Amino acid sequence: MGYRLHVATKYDVNYSIGDAFNHKCEEFHDLLTACGASFTGDSYDDEFEVGRDEWNAAIEKLKNLASLDDIERDRIQTALKWMDDSVEEIVSAMEAFEHTADPNNDYLHLAYF
Repeated sequence: MGYRLHVATKYDVNYSIGDAFNHKCEEFHDLLTACGASFTGDSYDDEFEVGRDEWNAAIEKLKNLASLDDIERDRIQTALKWMDDSVEEIVSAMEAFEHTADPNNDYLHLAYF
């Protein structure tokens, strides 16, 4: 016996207004990778998803950068050098995205456009 295939009768996508990480698609993907967060797709994809747990773990790593081991800290700092914002501004933007994201999903759906 097989499963029946269904289609959603309503697909509602709303995006928040974002002013962080503009024109930094690959750089932001590199930062996520350096923080140990995996995402769907490739580093140049302008639409991707990140698990909420991994997103929050990345935020915590950025908040506690000084307490990380040398290798992990250096990897993250290398990624940060390509970002225009300070670590505090990056953390603040990431926290805002997390709070704005659909609370019913275990992932954040992000898109550059």
